[in-house]
Amino acid sequence: MASPTSPLGGSTPSGRVLGPALDRVIKNAAWRKHSALVAAAKAALDLLSSSSYPPPDPTSPHPSALLGLPVAAAAASLHALILALESASPKVVDPALDCVAKLLYHRLLLGDFGAAADDSPASRLLAAVLSCGALNDDAMELSTLRVLVAAARCPSIAIRGDGLGQMLKTCYNIYLSSSSSANQLCAKLALAQVLVIVFARVEVDSMDVRVQTVLISDMMDMSDRSLNDSSIVLVAQGFINEAMEGSDVPEPGTPVATDEADETEEGGMSKIREDGLALFKNLCKLSMKLSTPDNPEDQVLLRGKVLSLELLKMVVDNAGPFWRINDKYLGAIKQYLCLSLLKNSALSAMSIFQLLCAIFVGLLSRFRSGLKEELGIFFPMLVLRVLENVHQPSFLQKMTVLNLLEKICKESQVLIDIFVNYDCDVDAPNIFERYLQDCQWPFKDCSRGSSWSYNNINPSPRPNISD
Repeated sequence: MASPTSPLGGSTPSGRVLGPALDRVIKNAAWRKHSALVAAAKAALDLLSSSSYPPPDPTSPHPSALLGLPVAAAAASLHALILALESASPKVVDPALDCVAKLLYHRLLLGDFGAAADDSPASRLLAAVLSCGALNDDAMELSTLRVLVAAARCPSIAIRGDGLGQMLKTCYNIYLSSSSSANQLCAKLALAQVLVIVFARVEVDSMDVRVQTVLISDMMDMSDRSLNDSSIVLVAQGFINEAMEGSDVPEPGTPVATDEADETEEGGMSKIREDGLALFKNLCKLSMKLSTPDNPEDQVLLRGKVLSLELLKMVVDNAGPFWRINDKYLGAIKQYLCLSLLKNSALSAMSIFQLLCAIFVGLLSRFRSGLKEELGIFFPMLVLRVLENVHQPSFLQKMTVLNLLEKICKESQVLIDIFVNYDCDVDAPNIFERYLQDCQWPFKDCSRGSSWSYNNINPSPRPNISD
């Protein structure tokens, strides 16, 4: 143990974080039930107290996972934290989660996490953190989300494909199953923040990026009426603000993961971009799996699908130039996102239809040059069929489409491109012509005395499709 003159855990930066946390774990543990944990924590403290602060050796074949610690001390400390996280006892888990969050915040954890078939202590630590989200304890759920956001924004570690997918599913499970409405909304914001960080790195191909904190006003959905409470909104926004506090300020003397632009996989993309692509595909798959036309009344599954589509809309709206020039990312949009739109168009839920229209507008605005064939299918399916009154769409559907068309009309270049790419192509449908003809329906109905007159439509509030 530490001498009376030295701090608990030693004088290294990692030791100053680990020492008090392991001491709390020992005090909160049940000595009989958690005897192995107590022994591991004491052994780690002994190693930490005797550890010097060696300079990092980048040439070592087995580098330490904790900054400034020898490999043995780092491995013992991570083993004790893993046992604490796997104990399923909130009193023991809480200091362990707090310790992991601090290690990430101060950029003291190093290396790759969560790669497939990786049984390293770092990857097992991530798996143990994710398991804490299923403890059915409100405080543990928030602590887990806080660690996941910290892990996503920490540039000294890289969470690889499978690890990112598991993070995504953990946040989904908390959002769908938590008994706390505040925790549900916090999980939603945490998911959005992780995606913002990952795809900001994809755009610049670097781990060290600056991102904005997600605003709750961008993520509120009409279907989550139980969450539209001012106190819950303030709690959730305060949570994500706290989790992202100081995210742009590096700690003195801590290394940042090197730019991986030169570390390319097959096909010429870096690991950063390969991981982002895998995450995008997982998100599209979740939007297709969570409910089916055979079971449309399951509200839990419907909420999961709405969340998936909300996140996909956010990704499309924030996609930068790289998405439009990279064949793999453009191919993923065609193969996965367009398939998701096609499958979800069969559902009757109004919230789903509104999100499909919003995603379609984003694709039309940003990807029309690379998605000519796909957009030529979705424009008639989502827009023209509603205006032409096929299957008698509802009033809200028609108002949603009119709102969509109003946004399209504000971008003159989009209208020109629709005319040139479709109506001027002998092999393509005359979408612009049909669009103009179908937009006359309010005036035609008005002349026939129909209840669909413009005067009747005008006073009614429009469904809100956020930008």
